[in-house]
Amino acid sequence: MPAEEILIRVDDKDNQVGTDTRENCHLGRGLRHRAYVVFLFHGGRLLLQRRSREKLLWPGYWDVSYTSHVYPGETYFEAALRRGVQELGVKPRKLEEVLAFTYEAPFGRYSENEYCKLLVGEFDGSYTPNPAEISETKFMTLEGLRKEIRREVALHTPWLRLAFEGFLKDEASRKYAGAGD
Repeated sequence: MPAEEILIRVDDKDNQVGTDTRENCHLGRGLRHRAYVVFLFHGGRLLLQRRSREKLLWPGYWDVSYTSHVYPGETYFEAALRRGVQELGVKPRKLEEVLAFTYEAPFGRYSENEYCKLLVGEFDGSYTPNPAEISETKFMTLEGLRKEIRREVALHTPWLRLAFEGFLKDEASRKYAGAGD
């Protein structure tokens, strides 16, 4: 885990309380920090990625379209646009904030401890996964993902499960459920 990366530490209401290294924010129980997850849709289907086996946290697990941290001086939307290009080579259309949640999830000697926003949008369907980050991708309908998570919960990252559960309860999910369900 690169220690030189600086993350924004926040309280449970997303008020900034400081900064710290990525490693310190993830070591042990972790320090609450600012992050986001993105759901990208194309043709009514959600793009999911399988995390690279080289990832320190949850390697090989199915995950959101992409996820990362907000750096000092960035907004959530700026961070999401930056990372979309780095991870998938995409520039989403009209990202919208759907919900925010906090969670803690241990993984070995590290953990996630995040204030996380779910951003949702569409893209043109073309993408180029970064192999250092992503080992596989797939498109799923919302109903298909709901069934898969129920059947194989241990194959999905904790933040995917939390964001998806909240998304299904939100009015925005109806807008994206369309084709393929």
